[in-house]
Amino acid sequence: MAVRERADAAHNRRKILATAQQLFRDGGVEHVSMEEIAEAAGVGKGTLFRRFGNREGLIGALFDQLTEDWQDGALDRLADPEVPARERVLRFVGELFDEVVVPGGPLLRALENASRSHANVGRYLLWHDALARAIAEARPGVDAGFMAHAVLGVPRAEFVDLLVGTGMTMDAVRAGVLALTDSVLTAPG
Repeated sequence: MAVRERADAAHNRRKILATAQQLFRDGGVEHVSMEEIAEAAGVGKGTLFRRFGNREGLIGALFDQLTEDWQDGALDRLADPEVPARERVLRFVGELFDEVVVPGGPLLRALENASRSHANVGRYLLWHDALARAIAEARPGVDAGFMAHAVLGVPRAEFVDLLVGTGMTMDAVRAGVLALTDSVLTAPG
């Protein structure tokens, strides 16, 4: 039986997440302290740390909030046998870019720079395994596991930041990510 969250605890959680999201948006994830978040949310630092454990836990909770609505539908669409596998893979990677990488860039960057938490690794492996199955279907005989790692590695926040920093537009980066993904699915040999 799942443990129900107390109403005041649920309220505090929502308030903390909304406050952190706003402060991160305004000041940058790397420049906002846990103390500032607690103060702005009107909770004690102890409440914040009990609730999320540490800064990475709070950032992970914000990232979970960003991805939860998208993830289930995206994984279902990726597994849809009615749609050709190549099309499913390209749609998944495009959605990943549009729904996670672009809006979640600062959170992704912070998570990528943090130690690898179990939750982040678990989410990555879930996406990887689903993507590898679709790649194997689209291109039998290829090392689909490696190809899924390669495809998921390209839209990392650090890499996207580097490309945008060299003058590429976000649209050009997205198009490049999709072209690279398509080449994984269609390259000879």
